[in-house]
Amino acid sequence: MTSRLKFPLLPIPRRWEMHPHFDPAHSLTNRFEMATLAYCDRFRMYDSETQRARLAKIEISRLAALMYTKGSDELLQVGSDFTLWAFAFDDEYCDEGPLSKDPAGFNRKACEILRGIDSPEDPPCNGDKYAMGIRDIRQRLDRFAKPQQAARFTEMIRWYVTSEMMKLTDPSPTLSDYFVTRLYAGGGMAFPALVHIVADVDLHQNEWEDRRGRALMEITALLAILDAEMYAYPKEVARSSNDHNILMLFLRDYRCSFEEAVERYMQMRWRMISLFERVLQDVLKDASPAMTEFVNGLALYHVGTIPWSIGNNRYGSISGLVTNEAVEDGGVTYECPPESFESIGIQSCDWWWTLDPARREVAHKRRA
Repeated sequence: MTSRLKFPLLPIPRRWEMHPHFDPAHSLTNRFEMATLAYCDRFRMYDSETQRARLAKIEISRLAALMYTKGSDELLQVGSDFTLWAFAFDDEYCDEGPLSKDPAGFNRKACEILRGIDSPEDPPCNGDKYAMGIRDIRQRLDRFAKPQQAARFTEMIRWYVTSEMMKLTDPSPTLSDYFVTRLYAGGGMAFPALVHIVADVDLHQNEWEDRRGRALMEITALLAILDAEMYAYPKEVARSSNDHNILMLFLRDYRCSFEEAVERYMQMRWRMISLFERVLQDVLKDASPAMTEFVNGLALYHVGTIPWSIGNNRYGSISGLVTNEAVEDGGVTYECPPESFESIGIQSCDWWWTLDPARREVAHKRRA
């Protein structure tokens, strides 16, 4: 790839915010970043000094402060440390290292990680670094968060690790299977689950199980992942061992040009955002204060990931050590397209549209 890729401006329906205790003027040297890198070094979550340098250059705490705009310093630190854990685990075990081509070896490590998050009193028997690192996060959640919040995060980590096991056995999935795997792999659902945990929102279990809230979580999780994947395309072509990238799959399935694949994603993305906004407003009509805070936090979660994904070393270069080596610095626009009422046509996600209040209104008029 000899020239830098340029992507269109991303339309977003609201402005992002940032945690008030984060210092954006010192994104690589602030106290949250220093603590996260110390956490990284304590468990040696890298396989080379080059990888350590990559992790030190991607402003992990800035991303955490953009995703989690409210909450205590202790829980924001958990969010920042988990972000590093996820990036390091994905790079070394899931996508690039020897274990990414060794399902049996990966599964052995995965079982230790699952034990570390499920039973933090019991150190994993072989002391795997990622098992010990996730155990440390679980122990801090037990200390600073509510028991049901720690349990919800643990459930999402189980899905995260299980989906990575699935991903290794299906390196070139169908689009529908890809969406299911990608929803959980890479921490897809674990990150938005932390929205209510870091903010210490006391969400009742009935509200946590509300299918509208679940749809909002899934949509915002995938939007954050897929926006980042667009920018990550050059890196993943060069360094990844699988086809788990939305543009790669569009190019494969539709035999289209790169520009057409990007345009196809932009249309899909806006359909998802349009539905998110309608379901969000539907939830807010009768939401409790806790549910209101949670779903509004989900709305900020997705847009918060965008300024970090655009122009960051992790996605802007092949090496991960410089900025904008492979991708031109993109941007956002608040001039949004007309609202879309179409589904994205992905079987595993079609259920989201059964909750669309616009469809409900049409069905009501037909009955009348």
